[in-house]
Amino acid sequence: MPLSPAVLRDAPGLVLVFVGGMIGTAIRLHLEQAFPAASGQWPMTTFLVNFSGALVLAALLEFLASSSRLPEEASRRLRLFGGTGICGGFTTYSTFAGEQVNLIRDGHFPIALGYGAATLIVGAIGTIAGLAIGARLASRRSLGEPTVVDPDTSDPEVTR
Repeated sequence: MPLSPAVLRDAPGLVLVFVGGMIGTAIRLHLEQAFPAASGQWPMTTFLVNFSGALVLAALLEFLASSSRLPEEASRRLRLFGGTGICGGFTTYSTFAGEQVNLIRDGHFPIALGYGAATLIVGAIGTIAGLAIGARLASRRSLGEPTVVDPDTSDPEVTR
């Protein structure tokens, strides 16, 4: 089956997603091998990977959506590489689901229930925090803009 012209036109975008996905997956694999979950225990590595991935993805996408500093094509490429690629490869629903099945199969129902609920709640918290971080970063005029501290209040104020 031949590739459509639209797919061929966006080959650079596909390469960005592919390379970013390899990087994100390699980082996650390294972490899972360095910090494996013991049988019947809370899968902390996957839990933290999915939380941090939700936070970073939300921050990146909010920054790109709210910032006018980057040209549209650069923003698109960063979204494909960092968001879809790295964050998509880094986070893992399939490992989460497999860990849930293993916990239930091995009779660890309370851990499975807590892990499932906490993953959803903490993922939402990470997303909300990431959106706030991304909006804050986008509200600055430029990436290298200095922060000025008002000596009377000691509050940082971004120069406008």
